[in-house]
Amino acid sequence: MVVCHWLNLPPGAAALGGFSTLLVDNGGPYRTRFVTMATVTLGGATTLIVGSLVPFEIGIALGATAVVCFLIIFARVLSQPLTSASVLILVMYFAGLGGTHHTLPEALLSAEMLVLGGAWAAMLGLLVWPVDPFRPARIAVAECYKSMAGFVDVLGPSSESVERAAFELQRQQRPRMESARTALAVTAARAPSRTIRARNLTVLLETSDLLLARTMRLAELADVARASTLADAAEARQRLASLAKWIAGAEHAICEALLEKPADGAAAFGREGSQRVQYIRRRRADIATVETTPAGSMLAHVLAEEREALLELEIAFDAVVAIWTGAEVRRTPWPSGVEVSAKPAWDWVWIDSGWLDAVQANWTMDSAMLRHTLRVTIVGMVDVVVMRLIHINHGFWLPMTSIILLQPYSAGTARKSVQRVTGTVLGGILAAVLAAAIPDQAWMILAITLLASLTVATFAVDYAIYCFFLTPTFVLLSLPHPHDWRYAGIRIGTTLVGATIAIVAMRLLWPERAEVELGRLLRRGAAADAAYLRAMLCFWESGDRDRRHAERHILAPARRACGLASNDAEEAVDRVMQEPQFGRLAPAELRLRNEALTFATYLRRLTQSITTLAVVGRPAPLTQTRLERVAERMERIASGNEAAWKEEANPTTGLALVNVAEEQMLRVERQVGILEKSAAGLRG
Repeated sequence: MVVCHWLNLPPGAAALGGFSTLLVDNGGPYRTRFVTMATVTLGGATTLIVGSLVPFEIGIALGATAVVCFLIIFARVLSQPLTSASVLILVMYFAGLGGTHHTLPEALLSAEMLVLGGAWAAMLGLLVWPVDPFRPARIAVAECYKSMAGFVDVLGPSSESVERAAFELQRQQRPRMESARTALAVTAARAPSRTIRARNLTVLLETSDLLLARTMRLAELADVARASTLADAAEARQRLASLAKWIAGAEHAICEALLEKPADGAAAFGREGSQRVQYIRRRRADIATVETTPAGSMLAHVLAEEREALLELEIAFDAVVAIWTGAEVRRTPWPSGVEVSAKPAWDWVWIDSGWLDAVQANWTMDSAMLRHTLRVTIVGMVDVVVMRLIHINHGFWLPMTSIILLQPYSAGTARKSVQRVTGTVLGGILAAVLAAAIPDQAWMILAITLLASLTVATFAVDYAIYCFFLTPTFVLLSLPHPHDWRYAGIRIGTTLVGATIAIVAMRLLWPERAEVELGRLLRRGAAADAAYLRAMLCFWESGDRDRRHAERHILAPARRACGLASNDAEEAVDRVMQEPQFGRLAPAELRLRNEALTFATYLRRLTQSITTLAVVGRPAPLTQTRLERVAERMERIASGNEAAWKEEANPTTGLALVNVAEEQMLRVERQVGILEKSAAGLRG
């Protein structure tokens, strides 16, 4: 504001750019934060220019608005930055469309001011006052790994001390895990479930739960091995000691990487990193050197637990990398261990077409995203008509209100509209008082700075309070004349009209209830993964000549259906997680939010594992039996009949990880077990 005042330029565009950049900053890795900030700033500048140059003729304005609204909102299926920034980018389009400057030089100047304001806010957020809203959850998850590592260290003492330590660990670890789940649930007010950090902290928390159960089994094996006189008891005890040291070291490394960002940005946990080599590759090679042991022997049990722990730690390492880099490790169709010569002739069908798959999966009226895109498009066109009819200065506040308030679900739209109207009316009164009372420009800049700070500070706390401070901030920024206190009435009036349009649209255009949709979409995701598993079995049974045809007409449609179901489930969880919750949610509600986040996260991971297994696996009687069982378990989850399913033990004891297919099979079974546990929590 000071610079704009010094240059005799209106501060509105610069303030809008800076404010939007701050709102999309959810903390986390610098790269992902920067990409999101750049997306909203550059995308907003582009749409501001487009809106400013749209002709006044109503037909052209409606056509341009329909195209822009559809493209921007539907683009949310493509990437997380667009998911976070799309609404604000669209808001800037309407700022240009309803503004007073409609020549190219004026539009370019406004866009330049918006970019400069966004760049200034990004510099402050990234360099001066970096924000990490996930820090409490990250530390809570780290404590879970720290306590388990400390216990595994004592697997060597006498049976009595191990028994006592195991009991104490179980007694203390459950509260730690619940604290971590609560910390993760309450963090999500500004972090949708699709954010990489939220997903991977959830993965680390669930993996710690699996490692806890494995640690308890290792303690039992240690007790049996000490008292056993079997021939392989001594070898089993020696293997257990080595195993305990290895697991403790890996858990200590994970804990340290969560407490503080590694100096190398978690590169040591990457595919070629030193931590990965030490704890994953060397251990896998060591397991491969152990001679085949008789099924049911003590050493066979120890080795089975070791192989399971290896997979769990590898998943945890991938999650650590994703937390600090902002990029998830995507399992390619050809994981390490598959020779190039093993690729079949039809490998061209597996070329990654991520954005195209996302568009195809959502290009149907069954997609909540497509329905919401059409809803926003229609509302945007109605807003243009109303804005042209009332023809008042700053009439673009009307479409801004409608677009911001319009949610995919009826309850969310109504609740947010009430909060917006309440906060805007009270904030408008405050704006009128301040406009009439503030004596000069210096005091005006000071008041706007204070109000803007309070606006950003309350964004994730309470939407009504946020609107209360937001209204006087932008009313004072855009006053046409000093002391024009009546101008606050325009803001109040356009907010009332915009909120009314949003509520009516939500009632008439594909009305949906979040509390009903969330459960339905999660079950639909489970059903889609079950169908994907069965499609994979059919794909395997097709002959070599029919592979391409089977992939196109059996496997690919099932994969797209899974992507669509996962997208819609994550979108529903996003809406639930983004509700302000400043200490007002009961523990049971927090638990349900966390279970929903876990379920949506593992639906996506299960789809990825099935995709990899479809490539590297081959039909075999035991494999097909196991996959049939997994598909049945997912169908039971989808049925919603709690009495029909329960978490099952995976038939992995005594199986060697002799190839990548077996490794992926174990991943699928483990992920289904986590989905069953989360479904039980949601049902409970």
